[in-house]
Amino acid sequence: LEDALCFMTGDANYSFNFTAGHSTPPTNLFDLEGFSIDPGEVPVAVTLFSGGLDSLSGAIEVLTSTNSRVVLVSHQSQPGTKRTQRQLVAALKERFPGRIFHYEFECHLKGQRAIEETQRTRSFLYTSIGFAIATAYGENQFSIYENGVTSINLRRREDLANARASRTTHPQTIARISNLLSLVSGEAFQIEIPYLWCTKKEVIEKLKVGGHADLISSAVSCSRTFQNLCEATHCGTCFQCIDRRFAAHAAGLEQVDDRGLYALDIITDPIVDPEARTTAIDYVRQARTFAQGNEDHFYGEYLTELAEIADYLPAEGTDLDKVGLIWGLMKNHGEAVADGINRMRELYDDPYNPQEPLSLLGLVAQREHLKPDTIRAVESIVAIVEPAIGEMFKSRPPKDEPDLNQKIGSLIRTHEANLQSEHPTVSFACAGVIPDHQLEELNLIIEVKYIRGGTPPSKASEGIASDLTKYPADVHKLFLVYDPDRAISNDGDFRRDFEAKGSCTVKILR
Repeated sequence: LEDALCFMTGDANYSFNFTAGHSTPPTNLFDLEGFSIDPGEVPVAVTLFSGGLDSLSGAIEVLTSTNSRVVLVSHQSQPGTKRTQRQLVAALKERFPGRIFHYEFECHLKGQRAIEETQRTRSFLYTSIGFAIATAYGENQFSIYENGVTSINLRRREDLANARASRTTHPQTIARISNLLSLVSGEAFQIEIPYLWCTKKEVIEKLKVGGHADLISSAVSCSRTFQNLCEATHCGTCFQCIDRRFAAHAAGLEQVDDRGLYALDIITDPIVDPEARTTAIDYVRQARTFAQGNEDHFYGEYLTELAEIADYLPAEGTDLDKVGLIWGLMKNHGEAVADGINRMRELYDDPYNPQEPLSLLGLVAQREHLKPDTIRAVESIVAIVEPAIGEMFKSRPPKDEPDLNQKIGSLIRTHEANLQSEHPTVSFACAGVIPDHQLEELNLIIEVKYIRGGTPPSKASEGIASDLTKYPADVHKLFLVYDPDRAISNDGDFRRDFEAKGSCTVKILR
């Protein structure tokens, strides 16, 4: 139990002390008088049912490929989720009469919001409910239908690790929980992940091939439905929404995955929220790496994560054989994302109208996903400082360079939350020492220069030249040069001489 929880959450440790003799108040499922099990004579297939596309596709696949009765087990945390699940179950019962049994388990906070909203232990809750229902039916297994890219969930950036990474259906999580449930039941118990080697595009295509694509619009994939204030069922900006939109377009099913389902249509509308913008850029950046890289690079890049997976995969062969399977899955995903982008451009990129620069298509057109994190952070900082500098010193200029440096540092710090949202690896160390400002995780330093009064531009040039030799070549240097009196006659020449040396950006401010 402790090992399973530690891995699925990324927390350092858990410990439990069990005390006998207590009583548990009735819940809203297993203790109710209406709760009943009908074993029957027809085989039963137990599967978790969230109301998302993967669980819907899985349920339909079992119904169309076997004669089993299907037992759908749902956790419900809010009214919208309950409504979605019931609508889909009603549709399935109409299409497959007499074969659907639905068990709903309501579990949520009342009267307060959680401080911790990552829901990192939800896998333990879901599998516990599934285990209870499966054993009541005399079954020693149940299935979780989740595509492999989501289950394995390779990091999209360095900070998405440990407690910040979702491991809900990670193969090691499933293996550890299966082991725990086997000990509880006294015999081997298995949790299956039938879609482990499928991409989201392939999952959606299953619905299309089976003739049930019309149910796609009723399924809800969003992880932030509680934030939606309109009729839309999806926020449009979380990872799950972004993944769904790419997959639907790649599969040519964008018409049933209607744009009206999303509170924000990221494809053509501006993605104003920095965190949402980073999520979209990271998604495309990683997919490109998968599509264009090779297996050896993949192995070296994700060695730690692959080591956590290999021994727990339901596949034969050596560890390298299993890495090859994962690589094939991720490459397929990367190519599907490229198909999705091409389809979006074909449908929505109107050459006769301007493109919204902060939309997904605008960001892709600007090749934001090709820019290193450091360059993106430099652009964000310049975007904060440049428009503010004139207003800041309109009536009272800085008295000297340390004063200018202090004020720019204060300006950056006031935007620190947004910057850290857009660039999650950023941590600001602002002080009047050398370097003036430092973003250590991005290997970036910021130096401030002030050309004022009788100070010739050559003074700033000498300072920049000195700093370039002072810092390591692999550290990116951002020089913010304040030149209110336009002492620099040619900005392009001034910047070009230094930026040609590499790992350097010079921004002249007025």
